[in-house]
Amino acid sequence: MTRTELDNQTPAAARLRTSWALAAAGALLLALGPLLGVVDGAEPAFTSWPLLALLALAPPVVAGVLLMRGRPFVAAGLIAATGVFAVGRLLSDAQVFLDAMDVARPELFRPVTLVAVTPALGVWLLIAGHLLTIAAGALSAGRAGMPADESEPPTLVAVPVFFALVAAVGLLGKPFVSNDPFQLDRSPWDLPAVGLVGGLLIAVAVPLATALAASSPDPDTREGGTLGVSLSLLAVVVPPLAAGTFAQGLGITAGSVSAFTAALLLPAVPLLGRTARLKQGKRDATRDPELPTPKRMHVTAGVFAVLAATAMLVGAFLPQLTLSTGGPAPDLASVSLLWVAGLAFGVLGLLLFVPAVAATVRPALFGAFLAMQLAAAGITKVVTAASQLGVAQPGAGFWLMVVEVPLGLLALTCTGLAAAVERENAGEVKKEQVPVAELGAILLAGLFAAGAFVLPTLRGDKYTSPTLLPDNDPAASWTMLLCLTLLIITLVTAFRSRPARGAASLAGLALLMGVRALELPLTGDQVEGAVVAPGTWLALASIAALLAAAGLMGSRANR
Repeated sequence: MTRTELDNQTPAAARLRTSWALAAAGALLLALGPLLGVVDGAEPAFTSWPLLALLALAPPVVAGVLLMRGRPFVAAGLIAATGVFAVGRLLSDAQVFLDAMDVARPELFRPVTLVAVTPALGVWLLIAGHLLTIAAGALSAGRAGMPADESEPPTLVAVPVFFALVAAVGLLGKPFVSNDPFQLDRSPWDLPAVGLVGGLLIAVAVPLATALAASSPDPDTREGGTLGVSLSLLAVVVPPLAAGTFAQGLGITAGSVSAFTAALLLPAVPLLGRTARLKQGKRDATRDPELPTPKRMHVTAGVFAVLAATAMLVGAFLPQLTLSTGGPAPDLASVSLLWVAGLAFGVLGLLLFVPAVAATVRPALFGAFLAMQLAAAGITKVVTAASQLGVAQPGAGFWLMVVEVPLGLLALTCTGLAAAVERENAGEVKKEQVPVAELGAILLAGLFAAGAFVLPTLRGDKYTSPTLLPDNDPAASWTMLLCLTLLIITLVTAFRSRPARGAASLAGLALLMGVRALELPLTGDQVEGAVVAPGTWLALASIAALLAAAGLMGSRANR
């Protein structure tokens, strides 16, 4: 059972209050250091201290809110996880004191000459702040002296650890790219000994703290530890992302983006575990308090879906690139696909507000979400390449396109919870045998979809559209591989779904294949000598098979 009370007179309570006070004091020093300046002779690449202060203060603020809301053990797990990261961050900031010119920290300072900069008061505040954070984490470790609650075994341990490993790999690469000869873009491997050890400890802290939290038998430790890892990871990866976005001559890297995405996904893991338990019929009043009704979950999912669609549509309207020269950025052909995918996802989100059709259209949301990611993949390559060359930086439209990912995932999580509650209330549903016609249509849809992703959709003079096979566009290739894998999984689950729900899932997958088929008509005018390629015809064939299977399932549901 998850505990939510702690006697204020126990030694454990006193230790937890002390650890929170140390964490808060350390955060204040971490926020004040960049404001006062960490070196003399150089300024930050952009106005970074408000962002750094927000990232530094977030963990103790969240922990304080948890304490006030009667969740002390979650707060203890959060502070402990933050302390694990502080060890590596302490050494990384100590490198600024030892040899600032070897450090790639544009959010703290950006050299403009070869004259060496000297440490200032701010770097001492950073070091003191990390020491206080480490002390706070040590006091909070072990649940502030309380034994673990072993009433609930851990589940889905591999999921958060996988996200953490992705983030760790991203942190081992260059945090940003630079075409400025005075601003180094070094990875941890290129730093002196102290900086190297600090960078490695930060990278190791991600999977280590995540594994310790995820494998804990106590649900509060899992929740707090995962939240602490997420906030600490954001504090490490957001500054170089911001520098690559706002500082001239700097650009973002795939490693930082992957670590940022993992940090956003980690807090959703407990919700995934809860959804899995509900789908297995293992909910009880102790471990899983009563969920809102499916109607409220549909409305919540609709809100997130509309917000995600709005972010993508506004992102398609705003510039995706900002040229370093300050001139107008060229229009990207792939933006047209954003409009199609965003509108489809937004319409489905609006339909979730209609009680009469919400449950019916709910399964289609997954395919529409994949359609948005497929549409966004074409933009990612261009923006990343321009940033790495230093000719442009990601514009406001690109970042809004990125924002739609967590919003869309939250919408899918809410629909998954609604489906689990609906399935639990309905009880055991008699399984029907899938007719041969439906089975054949689904199999054909999968085969055609595989061909549509393996083969290009258009060809032109010295140009071939990206495919699932890795080439010069790894972002698009990995996205297509992910979409195809999830499409096949969805086709398999459609067999086990009720006919109406299965039909909606297939219709959602038709939206995904529609984005693939529309690549030629919507982007072909930007390619000289563009002609249709086999991938387009196979995508259209897959759409026809998916709609046929959905129609057959829908008619069976109405019998």
